[in-house]
Amino acid sequence: MSHPVRVAERDHTRVRGARPRPFAILLWVLGLLWLGTAACGRRTEEPSEASTAPESVGVAHVRVEGELDLGNQALISRALRTARQHGDTTLVIEIDTPGGAVDIMWAIQKQLLDAESHGLTCVAWVHHHAISAGSFVVLTCPRVYISSAGSIGSAMPVTIGPNGMEELSEAVREKEMSILRSQFASIAEKRGRPAALAVGMVDRDVEVRQVKVDGELRIVGGEEWNTLRERGANYEFVRTIKPAGQLLNLTAREAVEFRVADGTADTLDQVIDKLGLRTSARVGDVMERSNSESFVAWLQRLTPLLLLAGLVLGYVELKMPGFGLPGILSIVCFALLLAGQYLAGLADVPHIVAVALGAGLIVIEVFVLPGTLWLGIVGLILVVGGLVLGSLGPGFDFASPMDQRLIVSASARILVSAAVALVAAMALTRFLPKTPVGKHLILAPSPDVAAFGGAMPESMGDLQARARVGGLGSVCSDLRPVGKVTLDATGDHEWEARSTGPLVPRGARVRVTEVTAGRIVVERAEETT
Repeated sequence: MSHPVRVAERDHTRVRGARPRPFAILLWVLGLLWLGTAACGRRTEEPSEASTAPESVGVAHVRVEGELDLGNQALISRALRTARQHGDTTLVIEIDTPGGAVDIMWAIQKQLLDAESHGLTCVAWVHHHAISAGSFVVLTCPRVYISSAGSIGSAMPVTIGPNGMEELSEAVREKEMSILRSQFASIAEKRGRPAALAVGMVDRDVEVRQVKVDGELRIVGGEEWNTLRERGANYEFVRTIKPAGQLLNLTAREAVEFRVADGTADTLDQVIDKLGLRTSARVGDVMERSNSESFVAWLQRLTPLLLLAGLVLGYVELKMPGFGLPGILSIVCFALLLAGQYLAGLADVPHIVAVALGAGLIVIEVFVLPGTLWLGIVGLILVVGGLVLGSLGPGFDFASPMDQRLIVSASARILVSAAVALVAAMALTRFLPKTPVGKHLILAPSPDVAAFGGAMPESMGDLQARARVGGLGSVCSDLRPVGKVTLDATGDHEWEARSTGPLVPRGARVRVTEVTAGRIVVERAEETT
């Protein structure tokens, strides 16, 4: 891990052609994010020449245990990358889970479908249970095997409340159920599995029957059953698989019988045999959850806090002269946020670049070209867009109800965090300058002015009239390039000022070159005798 190099103190005399400090900050931000991305590894890296033409069929094996959280999503993402890099054609996903969040379930499905479109066959091996969201991940795979003691099903959406798992309120239940019913039925039909059984895992009110139509056994739901009866089809009732009022949960025998699974397998060798790859397959070592993936899951729980802290610290940095600890911590917060999304397979390089570029434009707007406005607006759009899209994963589709739900949720989370950050920043601006340390760091508003955060409003009466272009003054705190100055014409009143050149040390004489609504702009005055 690299460490920042300590820069030796140097003479503050003006050097022609010196790089303005804000550009150095921007380059440092871009460099930090680039290094973080490089450390994570390139997701889009093509397999090596040796791996594109393996001597035998490659089978990768990943074990997913416990709750489907961002850590297990990151594990599956790593397994997919590893399989592609090694030239494997099959990925066996050994799964034993009680379920997880709907957005994680949806993101994992999109990753599996994306891998399938690139030629990788994903095989689900339920060992031992695939409950709730886990059943949806299993149904996504074109081949499914289950251990003899396994089970699959029970996928009704619930919420986690103070008393544990609770049913959804009536206001949102039907909307959520409608989306999940359609998604479960759609993926079951895509894989040639009974859609009625998939819907029965989600909706306890659905009754699932087995009937014989024209001598052929079929599994039908309530609506299809009513249709058969109304049109007078030649059918014969066989049995009720799932009565109304119960969620469907299938044993291994039932899953195979009803074509939800392709067979039973108690060991990996049996899975390989049933795939017909025993004689030609080379099976890689099992991939299990690592400490880094557990760290990603921990980061997910801190996402709102990281976002809030990054915004507040960024605001504090803008109110400080030069570039200091709040700016560094703000960058670290956003870097951790993006790193977690990257490792989970959600964010990609374009999302990271968008956030970095947006942050750079905001820095330029504030420090280099204040008042430009469009730079700040474009930068804000890039930052928010990069964070939102970076939390959605590959294969995002605006037409998908589930993706629409995810983008609304991600946008709301960012907007709420921004609103809370604004309130926290206002509180810091008011109270931090009164602390022993903060008064030397934060550009506090003058007691003569009812200005927020030291900003200078367009109309300030007599003080504003005496702040004229060409006026002389002295630097109260180093201009790096922002700091405080006093003007000869306004006495002891401290102004927030920006230097047009390199660092101007405390005590130096300056001349006003521009008066804006936000601050005054100064340049170093030549010393005369």
